[in-house]
Amino acid sequence: MKSEVKPNLKIIGNNSASGGRYIDAKVIGNGLITGELDCVTFKGVGDSRIQGNLKAGTAKITGSLHVEGKAAVENMRVTGDLNLDGDFHARQCHLRGGLTTKAGVKADDLSLIGNITVKKNCEAETFNGEGQIRIDGLLNADRIEIKTYGASRISEIGGDRIDIGKGSATSFGKMIKVLFVPSSWGNATLTVNSIEGDDIRLSSTRARVVRGNNVVIESGCEIDLVEYTGSLRVHRSSKVKEEKKI
Repeated sequence: MKSEVKPNLKIIGNNSASGGRYIDAKVIGNGLITGELDCVTFKGVGDSRIQGNLKAGTAKITGSLHVEGKAAVENMRVTGDLNLDGDFHARQCHLRGGLTTKAGVKADDLSLIGNITVKKNCEAETFNGEGQIRIDGLLNADRIEIKTYGASRISEIGGDRIDIGKGSATSFGKMIKVLFVPSSWGNATLTVNSIEGDDIRLSSTRARVVRGNNVVIESGCEIDLVEYTGSLRVHRSSKVKEEKKI
């Protein structure tokens, strides 16, 4: 038997409330929700913590949110920090700030700017990441675009179209540098074990193996092995130890 659906939940200031099923849930201030939260809309302004899982249709966070469990949200927008102890599932997620999860991420559309840490796999249809990125498992998406603004590391990358490079020194890039990755801007390189895709374009990347159809290695790369079926172009400033056309 499902629990009762309540109209709304509102926490203002330094207060707490029990979880449950709500239409609208709102936290303004330093709010704690004890137990799982299931709602149509969730809004957090300030510092929010959920001691359990989060399920929501839409969620908008300005500040920080810590979910001590899993999160499943159709549409999520974050300006600040999102911290999860469990898996994160979303249809769309647009984040400007920081994402940290001790588990994995699965989404249709991921647009992430800032410090990104995923302890397991990250799966999406489209992945756009800017900032300092660490994914300890596989990053798998149809379309991948990464701009690094600090030393980044991903275990493995797989996709159809893959574009990786160092973020540009625009005014927006300078803002990212100051806010998110001030200590490692000079080493804005992505280190990865393997990259596999159809069309691959790389700059400022260190990789053991790159496998693709059409591969372009631009400036600032160090690659041990490139295997390709179509075409390969290598910038004179990059180093490729071994090339194989298969």
